[in-house]
Amino acid sequence: MKAPQTRRLDDPDAEAVRRSHHDAIRELQAAPAAALRVINSIALTDGTPINVSHGLGREPIWIGPSCVRGPSAVGMVEELRNTGADRSSVVVLKASGYGATITIDLAVL
Repeated sequence: MKAPQTRRLDDPDAEAVRRSHHDAIRELQAAPAAALRVINSIALTDGTPINVSHGLGREPIWIGPSCVRGPSAVGMVEELRNTGADRSSVVVLKASGYGATITIDLAVL
């Protein structure tokens, strides 16, 4: 995200409003949710671990899959952590029990 401009305005009322907006934007940018990434349309073949690159540059605090698209049965999506993959660049996901390839969107924070 871009940092708000810090140039001062000559009019005191306009400067007060600019400063208020600046402070509010900086507060929002500092919130953890500002780092959220959404990776769209990930295809997960049933029973096969898939590496998903997230681009955070650090281990994720939280990951959340969307509702699945295309299942032929009820199953689950799990994150595999004992694969040796570098979590600062990828998360490893596996769909189990769906009986088909499913598609999800993934939120990574």
